[in-house]
Amino acid sequence: MTFLKHILSVIRWLSLDVVVGGVIFTCSMAKVAQVELPVSIPVALACCIWLIYTLDHLIDGNSRDRDPSMERHVFHRKYRRPIFVLFLLVAGLGLRLLFFIPHSTLIYGCVLLGLVGLYFLSIWLFKIYFAKEIFIAVLYACGIYLGTFSLGSHIDSSLVLFFSQTVLMAAINLLLFSYYEVAYDTQDGHRSWATHFGAARTLSHLRWMIVVLGVLIVTSFFLHSKESELVLQYIFVMMSGLLAAIYWFPEWFKQQERFRWIGDVVFLFPGLIYLF
Repeated sequence: MTFLKHILSVIRWLSLDVVVGGVIFTCSMAKVAQVELPVSIPVALACCIWLIYTLDHLIDGNSRDRDPSMERHVFHRKYRRPIFVLFLLVAGLGLRLLFFIPHSTLIYGCVLLGLVGLYFLSIWLFKIYFAKEIFIAVLYACGIYLGTFSLGSHIDSSLVLFFSQTVLMAAINLLLFSYYEVAYDTQDGHRSWATHFGAARTLSHLRWMIVVLGVLIVTSFFLHSKESELVLQYIFVMMSGLLAAIYWFPEWFKQQERFRWIGDVVFLFPGLIYLF
């Protein structure tokens, strides 16, 4: 059991669960929107998600002289050389995939990559904090919906509502992580939403985000016309409910980092659409 737990931890430290969740999410959205995605799009998305998360962890893990306090940063600091070699290989694969991505998707994808570059430039060179959790949430949602939006015949209100809910769920997820890890971030000198605004205000912001998400969910049930859209909306309700539970029961979720395990697993739920 200890060995299995270690393997699962390594998978989480390497952000592979986030990568799988992103691929499942984008394929599920394309299925609901009846858009056929070429294989190159989810594979390229997987590369981008892993590269972004890994670069962020490498920067955080090696930003100070002493060892960081969080396990994933310790892992990236300890194995930074092999991880960096793997980083270069995945980046090479991502560049190769550019030749197989549809032109319309590629254009929007380049804009997204430019924004990601500005994000890393700002935090690495200029040490600017500008609500990175919200910025990452928007980028994450844009990556998930990029294939569907760029290849679909039109963008209807249902897709816009799904996109808005995804941004909010991703933002709530990241703010929850920021809240639970505020002591570690403060100790390591990392800036986050919770270290910037404080734990109490972060909880207040989370409460309002959950309320807005609830309003969007209720509104969505009146606007969806397809059975697949309603099924996906019920899945979003389950996802939102779990994220709200992480907010309401901090003592239980704080134990053994349950908030992070469950918070990441939530984004695998859209794959349930393939059961219907």
